[in-house]
Amino acid sequence: MTTDLVTYYGQTPIIDQLLDKYGVYLEKLDRETKLMLRMALATYVFTQEKDSSTKHTVADALEDALSNIGLLVSYPLYKNLFENVCSVLDELTTLEAEILLEALQHQIRWGNARQVVN
Repeated sequence: MTTDLVTYYGQTPIIDQLLDKYGVYLEKLDRETKLMLRMALATYVFTQEKDSSTKHTVADALEDALSNIGLLVSYPLYKNLFENVCSVLDELTTLEAEILLEALQHQIRWGNARQVVN
């Protein structure tokens, strides 16, 4: 069994849509995009657990995370990609976000998005 596979961690209709669009290993997303998505999902989970009554989206969480570290200015470079990714994740639950966080963490550390050290 290949543990890079997102579906190794969980399978939901929203995750299926993401896999259909970006590949079963999310191979169409590069390392930097996966790092930013991980940051957005972590912010999303934190925000939802802090106050689940608000309608905070993954796109909102990404904007919050980028502005908190002073990178919001760089966001236009990724705007189209993240609008497309975030549109798939629009109704994401915190459980689904945690599933994706596990998969992204594995891919960033061990899988197809790991940093290659020479």
